[in-house]
Amino acid sequence: MKRGMRGPIVISIILHALLILMFILKWNLDKPKRPAGGGGGGGGIVNAVVIDQLQFDQHKQFVKQQKAKKAEAAKEEAEEKAAAAEAARQAKLEKTIQLKKQQAAERAQKEKARQEEILKQKAIALQKKKEELKKKQEEEKKLADQKEAEEKAEKLKAEKAAKEKADKEAKEKAKQEAKEKAEKEAKEKAEEAKKAEQEAKEKAEKLKAEKAEKAAKAKAAKEAKEKAKRDAAEASKLEDELLSEDAGGGAAAGPSGNSTKPSNTAGPGGSGGGDPAYGDKVANMIEQRMLIDQNMKGKSCVVKIRLAPDGLVLSARPGSGDPAICRAGITAVNMIGTFPAPPSDAERTINATIQPQ
Repeated sequence: MKRGMRGPIVISIILHALLILMFILKWNLDKPKRPAGGGGGGGGIVNAVVIDQLQFDQHKQFVKQQKAKKAEAAKEEAEEKAAAAEAARQAKLEKTIQLKKQQAAERAQKEKARQEEILKQKAIALQKKKEELKKKQEEEKKLADQKEAEEKAEKLKAEKAAKEKADKEAKEKAKQEAKEKAEKEAKEKAEEAKKAEQEAKEKAEKLKAEKAEKAAKAKAAKEAKEKAKRDAAEASKLEDELLSEDAGGGAAAGPSGNSTKPSNTAGPGGSGGGDPAYGDKVANMIEQRMLIDQNMKGKSCVVKIRLAPDGLVLSARPGSGDPAICRAGITAVNMIGTFPAPPSDAERTINATIQPQ
C-alpha cells in the first residue's frame, strides 16, 4: 500500500471508534431500569452481555483487518525503497564507470603529449649536437691552418737564420784563411793549396747537405699542406653528406639478412672493411635500449646509422624490414646519442640488422 493511503485509513479507524463509542453511550442511556422487586431483571442483563460480545468481536475483526492493511502497506513501501536504492546504486555505478573512462582518456592524452615532448627535445638535442660538431670542425680547421702558417713562418725564419749564420761563418773563415794564407804564403804554398782543395770539398759537401735539408723541409711542408687539404676536403664531404641526407628525407636501404648484428660498409659506393667486434658492440647497445613487444619476435629490420669520428650519431634512418622494429631501433639509437668512437672511417657508416629475441 502506498504512503498516500495512510491518511484515509487512520480517519476510517477513528470514525469507527467514535461510532462504537456512541453506540455504547446510547445503549447505556436506553437501558431500562431494574424493577424494585427484582423480578424479571435477569433477562435484561443477559441481553446486554450478548450485545457487548458482538461489538467486541466486530471491533476485533476490524482491528485485524487494519493490521493486515498496515502490513501490506509496509511491505509495498519496503519494496519501493529497495527499488529506489537499486536504481540509485545502478546510477552511481554508471557514473563511476563513466568517470573512470574519462580519467583513462585524460591519462592517455597526457602520456601522448609527454612522448611527443620527449621526441621534440631529442630532436632539438640532436640538432644541437650537429651544430656543435660543425662548429668544432670549423675551429679545428682554423687551428690547423693557423698552426700550419706558424710552422711555415718558423721554418722560413730558421732557414734564414741558418743561411745568415753560414754566410757569416763562411766570410769569417775566408777572412781568416786569407790572413793565414798571406802570412804563410811563401812558406806553405803547397800545404795551402792542399788545404784549399780540402776546404772546397768540405764546402761543397756542406752546401749539398744544406740543399738536401732544404729539399726535405720543402717536402715536409708540402706533405703537411696536402694533408691539411685532404682534411678540409673530408670535412667538406661530411658536411655535404649531412646536408644531402637532411634534404632527401629518406635513407638508403641496408642489406637484408637474418643476422642479429650490424654489418659494416665503407659508405655509398664503397666496400665493407671494418672491425666486426665494433659492429657487434653497436648492435648490442641498440638491442639493450629497445622497447620490444611480443609482436616483434621473429621479425627484423635494417637501420642505417652514420657516426662522427667521436661516435656521435649524425643520422639514423630505416631501411628494409618491419617498420615497428625500425621505429624502436631508431628511438633506441637517438636515446643513446653517442656510441664509442669508431676504430676507423670504415665503421662510421653501419647497416645494423635488428632482430629482437
